[in-house]
Amino acid sequence: MIKASGGQYPLGTTTTPWIAFFDPDETVHPQQGLYVVWILRADRTAWTLSLNMGTEQRFKLLAANHISRGDPESVEARGLGWLRHKAASIRAEMPGDLRQGWDDSMSLHSTGRRQRRYEAATIVAKTYPLDSLPPDDVLAEDLSACCVRLQEAVLADDRLKLRDAGSGFASISLTPQDRREYIFEPGVDRPQTVRTASSIERRPRHETGLRRYGLWLQERGLLPATKVYPRDFVVRGDPEWVGEYKVVYGTDVTRATREAYSQLKEYRYFMYPRDSSIGLLAVFSAPVGDGRVEWLNAEGIAVVWDDRCTWRGCLLATAAGLGS
Repeated sequence: MIKASGGQYPLGTTTTPWIAFFDPDETVHPQQGLYVVWILRADRTAWTLSLNMGTEQRFKLLAANHISRGDPESVEARGLGWLRHKAASIRAEMPGDLRQGWDDSMSLHSTGRRQRRYEAATIVAKTYPLDSLPPDDVLAEDLSACCVRLQEAVLADDRLKLRDAGSGFASISLTPQDRREYIFEPGVDRPQTVRTASSIERRPRHETGLRRYGLWLQERGLLPATKVYPRDFVVRGDPEWVGEYKVVYGTDVTRATREAYSQLKEYRYFMYPRDSSIGLLAVFSAPVGDGRVEWLNAEGIAVVWDDRCTWRGCLLATAAGLGS
């Protein structure tokens, strides 16, 4: 898939127009994943062919988790450092012969923030001065070669993720920098219209259900908080409970309970010390059946479910005051 941008018309908001080539199995957006891109230097002296990474999603994650809150430049420095490290790790994991003849970096001759991010995210690159461009067949051959390197880079990235499982949580701050941010404030469910052969209106229920449960907890003197991404919520106390709210669609209790189990176990393993007494809480929009409750309990997970607007709980949950 090929996309390009010369800047937002008619403002011309980029000094570095680009043409990107995406493998849909990896990504179709320049904000995330790995892709190949031709990008023009800001001073219009050269084109660079680069195997690059999406940058925007990473910086949004850093900002959303209040790293160095109130100091955008520090957030930027952290993000650039992470991109350089990630690019170098992928490059080192690729076969050596695929790195030969390619540069490890590029320069866009710009002080722009987004351009510096592009530079930091470069895995391999080749630069072609405009006053000495090679013939079209050479450019086409290099583009094909870069796409081969894209496939190898994706495989390398997958190996790194398996080797360092959980690294996606490594930079997430578990405790807000400012205690005023530790609040209970779910979002708002908004209907969506999905355009197919006919229009289907989806009516989300996640945030509404989570809000009702959180208010129920607050009425009982407990302290839930939702500004704790990627977790749905936590209930502060000793012990602290990390919670996941799941909507049960129809009679599909299997999917809802499996997802709650896997996410809670993942949060527990990667985000908390091994010796912590953190509690795990799965909350469902409808009853999930005795068998599923017993299974989750056997795995150390307390269970609460909405039973006609009453928050019923298993013995683990009711003992902690998390269900009735």
